[in-house]
Amino acid sequence: MSMLDTERSRRREIWHRVKGYLAVLVSLAVLGTGGYLAFDFVNTNVRGVFSSIVAADYQGSGVKDVEVVVEEGQTATDIGETLVDLDVVASTEAWQAAVSANPEASSIQTGTYRLRTQIPAATALQWLLDPSRRVVQRVTVAEGLRLEQQVEALTATGIPAEEFERALERPEELGLVDFAEGEPAGFLFPDTYDYSDDDTATDLLRQMGERYGTVAEDLDIAGAADDLGVSERDIAIVASIIEKEVFIPEDRPKVARVIYNRLEAGQRLQFDSTVYYALGTYPPDAIPGEAFAPTGPPESPYNTYKVDGLPAGPISAPGRAALEAAIDPAEGDWLYFVTVNLQTGETRFTDSEAEHQRNVEAFNQWCVSNGNPAGC
Repeated sequence: MSMLDTERSRRREIWHRVKGYLAVLVSLAVLGTGGYLAFDFVNTNVRGVFSSIVAADYQGSGVKDVEVVVEEGQTATDIGETLVDLDVVASTEAWQAAVSANPEASSIQTGTYRLRTQIPAATALQWLLDPSRRVVQRVTVAEGLRLEQQVEALTATGIPAEEFERALERPEELGLVDFAEGEPAGFLFPDTYDYSDDDTATDLLRQMGERYGTVAEDLDIAGAADDLGVSERDIAIVASIIEKEVFIPEDRPKVARVIYNRLEAGQRLQFDSTVYYALGTYPPDAIPGEAFAPTGPPESPYNTYKVDGLPAGPISAPGRAALEAAIDPAEGDWLYFVTVNLQTGETRFTDSEAEHQRNVEAFNQWCVSNGNPAGC
């Protein structure tokens, strides 16, 4: 027997039951047993019969895979209409019945889900409540990137760079921390993010801005700033320098200490990384001999060879480890450091300018020994 024949047979059976209930209803009315009894009988029996006629529902495990998108702000009714349109459930009535019977129905999350066509409404609801059914897409933005590099990484989502650039022109929509001062550069947290096909450039950037705020609160950057006698923005800038200057993770707190010691001593930071940022380039594209000549790069609030104190803002987007180092620097009197071996990352720290010059010479010798006599 075909599914159509089965459905017709079921409807004939239901109609016979309805006629029987109606006959009882008429008898009750004739016998004068009262309207309430008649209503109660109809309410508990005839209504259920008509519901089974109207609320067509599928049986079985479905026919083919389908993706269902649950959008923000949708009601259960909206979701039911989507399911009917995609032939996931047979009727909105069956869907509403499933929703009414399941107290968890209100916790359906937005996202894209893998379901199947022609499944029972209760099954569809159960699958929409199952996080493993969500279609998850992820994009990773690495630590230490400049803003334009972050945008480049985000284009892996398929969203064009132009859309991110337009979104960045509306920083008030990006959930930035207050101490970002409306500047996204350095305040979009590097991490791995989930997204759906419906997410916009603004949606993704807002995730990053809000994630920065979450991490900042978790690390209590505000409290650390008070303890260190600096601002929250200062900590963000210090962390961004650490991200670009450190080769070995264990050296992060030591580099943080060098930065704070120099600031306290009133010495210019003179970090190559800030100059490269001012130039809008970075090794190996930059030529150090030209970048650091006395006439140097153009005047810039990011050139710490020419300005006192910290640069005007972050020179990269620091990750959690760099922020942790910036709020908890190592103990030491160091004022200088230099990496003397780019293969091992060996970095030497000192509070003596004379010793620092010897360390710089050791680095130059390493460069010569490794085929770069002009300097690395």
